[in-house]
Amino acid sequence: MAKTTFLTPAQTRASRAQVELAQRLFDQFRTRCFWSAPENLVVTERLIPFVINGLRQHGGRQGFILAEQLRRRGCADEVAEQELLGCR
Repeated sequence: MAKTTFLTPAQTRASRAQVELAQRLFDQFRTRCFWSAPENLVVTERLIPFVINGLRQHGGRQGFILAEQLRRRGCADEVAEQELLGCR
């Protein structure tokens, strides 16, 4: 049976913001970090780890810093979800 997850509007906006940031970073660093990926790749939530790893490995100092910001934005979503569910 598939697990159903219900997101609050705030979580949906946060997830959408993280995906949008990942897409912007992918586009910005495409030739430097993601040269082997399709040029018109549409970043989804499932591809965010791919973007983070590419930025860390090939993005230099700026890419490394931006990868951490992207990762933290996702962690903030997880923390908000855990607090919502009462888990600590």
